Amino acid sequence: MSEKKLRRYEITYLVQPEATDEERAKVEDRVAGVFSKMGAHVLRREDWGKRKLAYEIRKYNKAYYTYLIFAGTADVPAELERNLRLLDVVVRFMVIILDREISLEAAKAEIAAEEELRAQARARAQHVPKEEEEPAGDDEIVEETDNA
Repeated sequence: MSEKKLRRYEITYLVQPEATDEERAKVEDRVAGVFSKMGAHVLRREDWGKRKLAYEIRKYNKAYYTYLIFAGTADVPAELERNLRLLDVVVRFMVIILDREISLEAAKAEIAAEEELRAQARARAQHVPKEEEEPAGDDEIVEETDNA
């Protein structure tokens, strides 16, 4: 049996800064609904939180950022964009093709390996030893030799 070839995409969408948690959840549900209806698979999801915009969009200087990488057929982005246009709280969005032909299993394995590297990097960052302080006895010896 041949495995199904998909495309890998990334999307970043911005939600109004005064949007409530409920409104942001509604956007997430709409995106998830499109993915389930169209048979797309989310490979990575990152909430970047509220950030300052590089320039004003619809009189907003800040927005909530959400970043997704997903695998799906070629018709998924058009349906996703159509649904996001219908939501007033979505300020801006952009879909980009990352790979034109991938297998779902290969994409999931790649994302898992990348997540493992990130987890290892976070673990190393948390376990960075603090600079060791010199024992008090060594300082006293140095001071005595300086005074002599």
